[in-house]
Amino acid sequence: MAKRARTTVLEADPRKFVADALAYARKTAEDPTAASMHARLACERFLRDYDEAQKDSRWYFDENAALRAMIFASAMPNIKGPLADKPIKLMDWQKLVFSNVFGFKSREDDARRFRQGVVYVPKGNGKTTISAPLALYMTFGENEGGAEGYAAAVTRDQARILFETAQNMVRRSDDMRARWQVGVLTNSIFQERTASRFIPISSDAKALDGLNVSVAVCDEIGSHRTSEVYDALSTAMGKRRQPFLLSISTATQNNAGIGRQLWDYGLRVLNGVQEDDRLFTIIYSIDDTDDPWDEATWIKANPAWGVSVQPDAIRGIMRQARNNPAQESAVRTRHLNIWIGADEALFSTRQWTLCADRDLKIEDLEGRECHLALDLASKSDLAALVAVFPEANDADGEKYSSKYSVFARCYLNEAAVMEARNPSYPGWAASNELIITPGNETDYGAIEDDVLQWCRRFRVRSMAYDPWGSTQLAQRLGSLGVPVIEFRSNTQNFSEPTKELEAAIRAGRIRHDGNGPLAWCVGNVVGHFDARGNVYPRKARPENKIDAAVALIMAIARSMQPKPTSVYETRGLISF
Repeated sequence: MAKRARTTVLEADPRKFVADALAYARKTAEDPTAASMHARLACERFLRDYDEAQKDSRWYFDENAALRAMIFASAMPNIKGPLADKPIKLMDWQKLVFSNVFGFKSREDDARRFRQGVVYVPKGNGKTTISAPLALYMTFGENEGGAEGYAAAVTRDQARILFETAQNMVRRSDDMRARWQVGVLTNSIFQERTASRFIPISSDAKALDGLNVSVAVCDEIGSHRTSEVYDALSTAMGKRRQPFLLSISTATQNNAGIGRQLWDYGLRVLNGVQEDDRLFTIIYSIDDTDDPWDEATWIKANPAWGVSVQPDAIRGIMRQARNNPAQESAVRTRHLNIWIGADEALFSTRQWTLCADRDLKIEDLEGRECHLALDLASKSDLAALVAVFPEANDADGEKYSSKYSVFARCYLNEAAVMEARNPSYPGWAASNELIITPGNETDYGAIEDDVLQWCRRFRVRSMAYDPWGSTQLAQRLGSLGVPVIEFRSNTQNFSEPTKELEAAIRAGRIRHDGNGPLAWCVGNVVGHFDARGNVYPRKARPENKIDAAVALIMAIARSMQPKPTSVYETRGLISF
């Protein structure tokens, strides 16, 4: 029988835990070799949020709350390996997670800021080491009556991995059991004085409904084929003051599941494309330009390199995989945290964000030449009108226009916003980045009015439209003097302008005003390439809208056409 840790001796000075997290975040944010861009963005966000918390912002940072949680975690014993029964020694990346989750609080009610956490890290980096103590602390250490904690997974066996880790931690910690009056049974950890419990749960359970979640850990969320377990837990947190749902995993080959959706959503939040103050996320992986067989790349992906991730072991695994293609996909997912078989995002959301110019105003381009493009979805979904103003044609040896100024107007019906099909819809509507039309169908009349208004203000050379769903509106606009151009949705039409947009984004030749729906659509585009290298933009999932990005590509395509000797002048012709 394993020897119990009857007394707890911390191996580090807990007063330094938050300082360690801050130092780690600064070092990682500043050093491109320290971690991938995904992780560096999370560090930048932490530093930015920490600085804002010192001011009169919505959130403040409670260092003592973060310290209490980390001291508790550090008092729990390791369960496996050469350090079994010794107290956990938190690594700096784990201190960063704890500082985020427990440190930020609301000035209004002192409740924790974050309601959800998404942590992706390669195998062996200690994700269970942080998730088990975190769940135990939130279930039994915050004096909440009837707290319900769950170790959740698709199968019972998977759910029990995390649960049994927590179970063994409690069994081997006499201090915790005595101080917190916690007992351990085969299928539950319980606290009688508060009627709280921590149990394993899976999709095999007879009832996922009726839960009242205080804290839940969705283990290996990347392997979940459906969102059944995640949805049941996330919708069962409404009755708690400060519930928390942690989804933790390594990348897999399951690109259609809820795990990949959470990964993509987290990246949009980190890149500033989507706002979500209630989500904490950190992703350790590699960058697109990294050599997967270079040891420096392995270090970037594994924050526990040299601690729980043994360099010699990884070197042997990678060497064997390089000479055995059958093992390559396994090491890419498990040790580099790369999704296998996924359509990759076509446009860099970070580069798109860097192209934003908040001082750019469409009024300043009054009277300038431009191209419009219109992409209409079904009347119940997102529609987009985009204007592209080409600048400096043939400058600097560029094949096409060297620069573009871009503006978008996106439209959605009121019912879709109220249903919050995208959590950002209400915020975009409030900031007038998303135009809301009454009822449950998008009013094409509002779009027509905006096209005509832009034609009065600017010299519109063309307005591209996809005949699918747009013919009637295009015909009406054409009869009013708008130079409408049919733009069929095929690879031949889309390939070159899609490549030009990607090149322009990377080179900083795009200027935009930071429109949220447009940025979201741009980030959702994945590329489908044929044998000849032609690319067609598409979306990975139905909920990932790309309408505004498609309209942008169409307008770029029109901008790439040779300039006619006489420009069709719309400004001033449309007047009624």
